[in-house]
Amino acid sequence: MCTRRQVARRAIQGFVLCGLILPRPAAAAPQSELENIKETLSRTGVFFRADAPYVLRNAADPNLPVYVEIINGVEKTGRSAITQLAPYVSREPLKLEGVNVYAKPPGARRQFADTPIILDAKSEWTFDARTGGESLVVKDRWNKTLQIPREAIASYLRKNFLGALPGAVDLMVAVRVTGWPSQNTYLRVQWKADPLPELPGWYRGDLHYHSAFTDNAAERGYPLEVTRQAALDTGLSWVVLADHSTDLGPERYAQALEQVRKFRDDKVLFIRGEEITAASGKDTFLNSLHLVALPSPDNPDKGFPTAGNEADTTITTGDGSPSNPAIPLKAALERIAAAGGFAYAAHPFDPVSPVLRGGEWDLAADFLAADGKGLAPGLVGLAPWNRATTVTADDARDPYCMRRGANPADCFKPDQKANHYARLEKAIERGWQPLLAKGLALSGSASSPSFKVFLAAGSDAHGDFNYEATMDSVDFLSKPSRGLAGYAEDNAFGKLSTVVYCPRGMGARGENVLKALREGRSVLSNGPLVIAGIDMDGDGALAGDRDVLPGGEATIDKHHQPSVQMQWASSPEFGPVTSLRLIWGTSAGESAPDEIPIPPGQELSSKGFMRVVLPPALASLGPDAAYIRFEARTRNSGGEEFRCYTNPLWIRGVSE
Repeated sequence: MCTRRQVARRAIQGFVLCGLILPRPAAAAPQSELENIKETLSRTGVFFRADAPYVLRNAADPNLPVYVEIINGVEKTGRSAITQLAPYVSREPLKLEGVNVYAKPPGARRQFADTPIILDAKSEWTFDARTGGESLVVKDRWNKTLQIPREAIASYLRKNFLGALPGAVDLMVAVRVTGWPSQNTYLRVQWKADPLPELPGWYRGDLHYHSAFTDNAAERGYPLEVTRQAALDTGLSWVVLADHSTDLGPERYAQALEQVRKFRDDKVLFIRGEEITAASGKDTFLNSLHLVALPSPDNPDKGFPTAGNEADTTITTGDGSPSNPAIPLKAALERIAAAGGFAYAAHPFDPVSPVLRGGEWDLAADFLAADGKGLAPGLVGLAPWNRATTVTADDARDPYCMRRGANPADCFKPDQKANHYARLEKAIERGWQPLLAKGLALSGSASSPSFKVFLAAGSDAHGDFNYEATMDSVDFLSKPSRGLAGYAEDNAFGKLSTVVYCPRGMGARGENVLKALREGRSVLSNGPLVIAGIDMDGDGALAGDRDVLPGGEATIDKHHQPSVQMQWASSPEFGPVTSLRLIWGTSAGESAPDEIPIPPGQELSSKGFMRVVLPPALASLGPDAAYIRFEARTRNSGGEEFRCYTNPLWIRGVSE
């Protein structure tokens, strides 16, 4: 979904897609703001995008993929009010002459060379549309993925620049169209990166990604073929396609499912879900909520059919505006549950643009069942770690300040209001902790098991392989430069992950991934990993059938307490572990974090399991229920912080 910063900024300049209005060539003299406005208005309805993964971790892939797309006034699908307001922007066909890619070492002092990496029109990894003197005609849409060999980039850098090969490379992708200035996109790729930290049986994925089947007047994702390559490059093993319920219907769902089946395999699994727009149970004006619906683990390809109609596979909704009412939240959850599926509340405390009647989830009216004695049927948790943003830029064209004449004040800089850690901590305090406490308060005996609430993470990327860049009409009201020059965030596909425990593999269709998500056998990470569990069989590990992992529940005897085991892993990219925390909660709320000492020499890896002693208060619970959860924080040599959060382990004492 598009939040306040995302949705409306994609709606300026003729109902902009999830894309970029790109700048003039790097060597061109800066234009005045008025000239920029005139040029933008003259090109309403035409959008150029170029993108590449922000990092390359897949050593088996010798190429750097550069995805290029042109959208030329094409008719948009969907049921949102903004789509119905401008469903079609007519444009004359474009004449595409070609695409050039330039590279340089990072740094503002380095300028791009005058010649691109290659001009060989016969090569698969360059593109020159002119054949026999004729350009390629783009009537509505065109896209291509340029597969550029990493060795070709290395040779180009050696030829044009002095010094050792850098660990990252700057790219300028220039799209040449007859009668247009060169449409340039500036990207930065960490092209020499190690694999992500791993632990046996744990698989990283993205709970919330938008593919090309999210396609409306406000936003559009990318095709699955290039998404699969980007997932491998960034270290993801599974991806949930959370395309909008306002864009889908049975026919488009079937098309998406065909693509899922074509491109999923044992390296990258695509799972067909939905992001559903629903009406809050609380009677407010801003009442549109979003939830990520996930299919039944027993049949991940089934979708969410209605009773007696297996062909009706999607929950198709309006956007909550007066002319396009959304489905009531509880009705959506009932249908998901009836189909054997489940759901997470998507970014439940991030306000959505008022243009789209956005609101926040209400604890009583939305999260809880009608009797208040459990979560609403079909709901299993929250997905508040959304959009891995730490820095923002006023310049959506060049947030890294690569081109000559770029204004450093408009480039990436810290933005506390957009900071994803701040948004996550707010959601934990306002939503997760109260729900966990309520679940324990309603679990007064062994015959009344805890109702559990899990956390998950997802990028909410609409493509966005390198950084998220769009236009922002909401911010235009408070800061006009953002409405004219654009807006960028450092969120990107692959930067946030939910890591699920699947000791028997992910399943051919993601069955085991879905089971782990439904049961909370997962941790959340943007780099480092920490796992913890209760070693019920006493073998010093967490692989036994009796052992309890995140999401599970154990009964403990204060006279014969099983041990809690931890394991962690980081890497130089994310830095050594600086903090390991144990947090425990009861029906009265959460404790202050207990810092766990990190043994010398184990800052990057626990090198196996380490025993953790439970706080004394948990050693004599009696029949009361409690939970424990863990957090890890790392800091790399550049001062960047990274985190991992586990889902809780529920524990209960035995009566004397």
